Amino acid sequence: MVQRKNTSSLKKFLGELRSCIICNGNNFEHFAQLDSFEAKKCKDCGMISTNPHLTEEGLLEYYGNYLTDRVSDIDPKEKILLEQRNLAYLIDRDWILKFIDHGKVLDVGCSGGQFLNIFDSKKWERLGVDVSKEDSDFAKSNYDIDVKVGFLPNMHFDDKFDLVILRGVIEHISKPLEFLQKCYDLLNPGGYLFITATPVGDSFAFDVYREKWVLFNPVEHLHFFTVDLLDRKLQDFGLKLIDYSYQYAETPYANPIEDFKKIREDIVLISSGCGDQIKSSVPFPGSMLTAVWQK
Repeated sequence: MVQRKNTSSLKKFLGELRSCIICNGNNFEHFAQLDSFEAKKCKDCGMISTNPHLTEEGLLEYYGNYLTDRVSDIDPKEKILLEQRNLAYLIDRDWILKFIDHGKVLDVGCSGGQFLNIFDSKKWERLGVDVSKEDSDFAKSNYDIDVKVGFLPNMHFDDKFDLVILRGVIEHISKPLEFLQKCYDLLNPGGYLFITATPVGDSFAFDVYREKWVLFNPVEHLHFFTVDLLDRKLQDFGLKLIDYSYQYAETPYANPIEDFKKIREDIVLISSGCGDQIKSSVPFPGSMLTAVWQK
C-alpha cells in the first residue's frame, strides 16, 4: 500500500502544465487534488495525470533513500506491508509464467532486485535497470543480480530480451511513452512486455474516492493508465495485447467482506456531503492493472 509523505517542501519543484500524453490535447477537467498536486482528466481521451507534476530535480529529491524506506524494519506495521509485498511478487510472477517461463528478462525500475530475485536463475538470465546506485549495490550484494544504473531511454544494451517487466513503474515516469518505446526496441521478436502493479485510471474506487483513494499519491503516481489507453499507444509501437487482469481477491491486501462494506458506507457519506469524514479507501476490485503484450 502507498505510504504518503509530507509534500509541502516539494511545491517549489512543480513543473509546467503539459499536454495529454495520450492524445496531446489540452482540454482538461479537474479530477482530484492533494495539497498542491492536482490530477486532471483529459476530456478527449479520458487519460488522468498529475498535471503539473514534479520536475526531474524534484523527483530525485523525493526519492532520496527510497529503497532504505522500503526495506528497513521500522515498526510491526511496516513488516506486515513488506510481507504482503513479497506475496504480491509471487502472484505477479506466477501470472506472467503462464505465458513465458524462461529466457532473458529485464526488470525496468527494479529497485533492489526483490521481484527479479524470485525468477528462477536456472531458467532466466536476469538483468535489472534502476536510476539508483544504492539499488544496484543492494541487488548485487543480496541476490547476485546485476542492475544497470541509468535512465532507460538513454541506455545501451548488447542483448535483447524475451521478457521486459515494468512492475509498479510506468505510473512514476514523467515521459512514459519514451520508456514504452525503448521497451519495445529491447524485445526480441515474439517477446513479452509485462506491466503490472499499476493504478488504474478508470477504476470504480478512484472515481468514488478521488483524492481519498489510497492509490492517489500524486507526487509518485504521475499517470493513471487504463488497459485501453496503454493498448492504444502500444499498438502504435507494434505490440499486441495478449491478456490482462485486475488482481484483487487473490492478493494479500483483499478482505472482500470488509472492503465491500466500507465502500458502501463511504458512498453514502460522500453522497450526503460528509466525504471529509473518510480518511482513505480500502483495496477494491479494478484498482490495479496487470497486462501483457507481445511483439
